[in-house]
Amino acid sequence: MVNDTRSTLVLERYRLLDQLAVGGTARVYRARDEQLDRHVAVKLLHPHILPDDTSRRRMAAEARAAAGLSHPGIATVFDVDTDPEAPAIVMELVDGPPLSDRLLEGPMPPRDVARLGADVADALFHAHRRGIVHRDVKPGNILVERRSGRARLVDFGIAHSLAAGAESLTQTGTALGTPRYMAPEQMAGGKVGPRTDLWSLGVVLHQALTGQVPFDGATPLAIAEQQRSGPPPMPGVDEPLASIVAACLSYDMAARPLDAGALATALRAWLDGGLDVTTLTQAGVVPVIPGQPAGDPAETLAAPALAASGASAPAPAEPSPRAPRKILPLVAGAALLAIGLGAAALASGLNPAVADAPPTPTATPVATPDWTATLLADYREACGERLDEAELDGMHREEAEAFVDEEIGKCLEEAEEDDDRPGTGRGPKKDNGNGRGNDDKEDN
Repeated sequence: MVNDTRSTLVLERYRLLDQLAVGGTARVYRARDEQLDRHVAVKLLHPHILPDDTSRRRMAAEARAAAGLSHPGIATVFDVDTDPEAPAIVMELVDGPPLSDRLLEGPMPPRDVARLGADVADALFHAHRRGIVHRDVKPGNILVERRSGRARLVDFGIAHSLAAGAESLTQTGTALGTPRYMAPEQMAGGKVGPRTDLWSLGVVLHQALTGQVPFDGATPLAIAEQQRSGPPPMPGVDEPLASIVAACLSYDMAARPLDAGALATALRAWLDGGLDVTTLTQAGVVPVIPGQPAGDPAETLAAPALAASGASAPAPAEPSPRAPRKILPLVAGAALLAIGLGAAALASGLNPAVADAPPTPTATPVATPDWTATLLADYREACGERLDEAELDGMHREEAEAFVDEEIGKCLEEAEEDDDRPGTGRGPKKDNGNGRGNDDKEDN
């Protein structure tokens, strides 16, 4: 715990000034970068949520990847500290409160919600195209600039790092709010992707429009059961806008908007009054009616998040053909024919002066990289055992290669200590390409 903030330096550079926020995973401080003479935000993570070297290395790798993101809708990551006693992330200081503060006042005007949603979708699209999934889109991680009203996403690079402590945090009650914004596949501990973030953004938009989260069960299991039934109705919300939000909340990941760029395009089309069949189908968004089932289960709910609640997961459902969805008259028939055929578009900037400008076309999102198989094979060949693929989740290729090299070096060092037979199997003289080998052994 930081007692005298003004005497505390992080990384011998960032002097803590005053506390801005506190939560179940961290305390956030305004700080001064004494080298560059500027204010920054320092997030001091509670040490118990990063309990081992693996979780701290993952945090560092994800922070480095997040530092490579450059977008007006993303708060820039400047630095990371993996000190076991005081892990921290240093980021751009945004002059504005979190959206969660504004939502305490109740629903927001629909046009404000659509603009905010388009801002966040733009930021997500930028990250997704670079292989980064946020995993924790929620009101507390969306800051709203005081002067411009522009939305800024924060906390890229730590959501996955905190996964190791998620179970204990849920058991103590400090993370009970998180499942309300988690997609079904994330609740189930399954594979996440860009459309996982679209679900979470859909929950945020629903809450901003109605004043309530769409799934408010008291436990993760209750929330999971509610998710299966699709989003609830949104009375009083313009039907086309409500249907776009409902599309984000499709239980089946594949039934959600094509990508975050598509969602931004649809929201801006609604703002411009040009939400028609062509716009929606080209953007890859197929609206659904709130209150109707929004897709079939894509994952079995046998989840760490559910297990942490002490409840049993529901039995897996037998596969069944997807039930026909009720499509708005606006897109009747034509939208169904165009699923998956559209090209996404991304707005050229988030400055309020151009917030409503027509978005510019962009490429479809990059597929999940397959180079992880090569790295896993390298590890198995060098070490004679498998490396858990989950260790590489959220890493860019360079970070993953460095991590695997480090792990290979460790296992070779262990083999050198345990095996007195040189030149066999995982022999101590094998070099993994990073200069490891006999040079690393200490003389006794």
